[in-house]
Amino acid sequence: MSAIVHKVWGDLWAAKSRSLLAIISIAVGICCVGTIFGMIDLQLSKMDAAHRDSQPSHINLILNSDVDLSVLEEIKALPGVAGVDTLSQLTVYFRRPREFAWTMATLIIRPDYARQRFDKTVLETGAWPSEGQLAIENLSAQFTGLSLGDSLEFKTAGYSLILPIKGIVRHPFVKPPKFGGQVHFFAATPGGLPFGVAPNSFRQLLVQIAPPYSEDQARTMAGKIRALLAQHHVAANVTLLQDPQRHWGRPFLSGVNGVLKLMALTALALASVLILNTVSAQLALQRNQIGIMKALGASTLTIAGIYLSETLLMALMATLLAMPLGLAAAYFSSCQLLGLFNIDCGEFDFSPRAVLYMLLGGLLLPVLAATSPILRSATMTVRVAIADHGLGADFGYSRFDVLIERFAARFLPTLYAAAFCNLFRRKGSLVLTQSVLIIAGTTFLVLMSLITSLNLTLDNEMARSQFAIRLGFTVDQNEQQVLEIANSVPAIENVEFWQRLPVELVKDGKALRQKGNLGAQLVAMPSASSMYQPLIESGRWLQVEDAGKRYLVVSADTAELNDIQVGTTLETTIGSVKQAWRVIGIYRWLVAGNYVVEPVYAPLETVRAITKGKNRASFALLKASIANREEEADFLNQLKQRFQDSNIKLDVYNTQAKLEQNQFARNQFNPVLGTLSGLASMIAAVGGIGLSGALAISVLQRTREIGILSAIGVSANTVYRLFLLEGLLHGLVAWVLSIPLAYLAAEPIARELGKTMLGIELDFAFDSKAVFYWLAIVLLLTWLASYWPARKASKLTVRECLQH
Repeated sequence: MSAIVHKVWGDLWAAKSRSLLAIISIAVGICCVGTIFGMIDLQLSKMDAAHRDSQPSHINLILNSDVDLSVLEEIKALPGVAGVDTLSQLTVYFRRPREFAWTMATLIIRPDYARQRFDKTVLETGAWPSEGQLAIENLSAQFTGLSLGDSLEFKTAGYSLILPIKGIVRHPFVKPPKFGGQVHFFAATPGGLPFGVAPNSFRQLLVQIAPPYSEDQARTMAGKIRALLAQHHVAANVTLLQDPQRHWGRPFLSGVNGVLKLMALTALALASVLILNTVSAQLALQRNQIGIMKALGASTLTIAGIYLSETLLMALMATLLAMPLGLAAAYFSSCQLLGLFNIDCGEFDFSPRAVLYMLLGGLLLPVLAATSPILRSATMTVRVAIADHGLGADFGYSRFDVLIERFAARFLPTLYAAAFCNLFRRKGSLVLTQSVLIIAGTTFLVLMSLITSLNLTLDNEMARSQFAIRLGFTVDQNEQQVLEIANSVPAIENVEFWQRLPVELVKDGKALRQKGNLGAQLVAMPSASSMYQPLIESGRWLQVEDAGKRYLVVSADTAELNDIQVGTTLETTIGSVKQAWRVIGIYRWLVAGNYVVEPVYAPLETVRAITKGKNRASFALLKASIANREEEADFLNQLKQRFQDSNIKLDVYNTQAKLEQNQFARNQFNPVLGTLSGLASMIAAVGGIGLSGALAISVLQRTREIGILSAIGVSANTVYRLFLLEGLLHGLVAWVLSIPLAYLAAEPIARELGKTMLGIELDFAFDSKAVFYWLAIVLLLTWLASYWPARKASKLTVRECLQH
């Protein structure tokens, strides 16, 4: 038994560089698996745990006006209502002392922070807000650089107010500022008086229903509450429904996680391919030893056990190396992404599933990959095993080999022809090495095409929007007054007014379900609008002749959920008026996340005839000549200042600049693209390791051949160039083959990620420039991988080679 152990250690130690390459390649694959699966599990579990800890409301109603607290008793009395909480949310303007420009922000006022029931805000540092003092939200503090003790000037009706920041809080439902979210401040009830919030009132209603929770039950209850509020002449601008057990950010990660899992498993599979390549080469080099062992009485099982033990030992060392790195990478990557959702990462944690997958993948897959060549070598007869001449000269006998040889002799110089033919000497090794490089190249090109497709989609969406700025008002405004203020700002070319209204949509007696959990909102726009036209999937968009007609254009998501086709009639309730409206179009829209208000478009002329409303606007869309984001920011700041001077409050959530929103949408992809880039780099590293190992093995297998070349006068520099050219040709062949594979794979992946993250299929564009970027990368990668094996080959003397 000691002789077998000595044999195992001797083989590994005699080929230290080859063993190390195999260990590193397996470790990279295991690390990918541990990082991705650990990151996914930690993210989802911590997201859901934080969501449950916040005691999420089942129904969140954002109202269009202040409501007296006395109405709460009527809401609590509704059958099925388990609990109610309130708050007020409004838009404010603030600035640092001695600054000129005002910045829009959101102010949240809760009656009693010590007795919050639902959607709980958590105190991070400092104190809860009190009269004359504020707290700032954690993400907002990071984004603005504000901290405890800073004082800010706030603009109120007719005067300004200096308020200090005395606390930093964490709110569970805040959109990150880098994704387009606003700065959030928190105040106590008395703090709302200077901003026009009436005492003993609320503007937002948080409701939990009686268990068990179901979306249909919550939707029905939300309808009953809206009907009760309508009796008090109060409408809900937004209705949010949320599952109490599952975090609202889950849909953002679901499709992405599938791609990440696939890439992690691919990395592990590639590592197993390298093990197969390494073991196959090791067995080829030791055919004589296998023959001698069998001649001395070693059984097939003993020989197989020796080489399986070597493989298992390398896999064990790789697993021990990769496991702490993978778990640490999973934890810190999770913390970064959880921070985007404003979730505290907490103490170090790991996923048991990730540990299990690393153990199974790290120990089992390499052994399974090596089993076939080991059994094939272990079952050889003594005669076959010993009949090995050492050169491995099996090239040139097949028709394919003859064609390769003729092509190289005719079109390539001698040295290049020899290097090119050497690629095909061991076709099994070639396939394994190429598979790693091809997958690395395909991954890189897919990733770059994904980025290109994202940019193209956002550019196309921008082209469908002819306006530069969309101003949203907290309360509908007089069109003429808005027009006068807007025209006072230079560069305005055109202004168009839209109106929004709460709407109830019913099909066959059942309320419609929407993909976006903030519900639907009727957006009434001029039938001859030139400012915006979404991507129409079926039917048509509004036209001039539709003025006065009861026509709707609904989103494709709502259409799919409710089996709506062009021509379907929906019962629509606007205010107290119920009428039948016909769907004339279905559109696809670009939306980031699941928590959005879903527009249902209708002719403005028809809506105003029903509501008897005239010259009142919820939105003003402004067309202007703006070249870049700097000009856009200056232009928007001027507009905000003019409207603020006129005491017209802008809605912080619905006031948007087109270029800025475009950047926010790109920002949402950056964390995912960064993760994909990291994995692509790991896979490329595995490819480089695999190529280096393959060439190192090739040098060992062809040691006698190198000696013969040196003996007949071939210089060391020529030997060096020969092996270096082989590596570069490996890269060129992989580059050529990866292009069509990437083209076929990039489009479905890009479309799936687009639907998951933006709610729309990305407009696909293959990045042709990335083809040449990858050529440069793969040539550099293969040069680095080929350098040491080529250098080693060139340093061998004739005596060393012929003694091999």
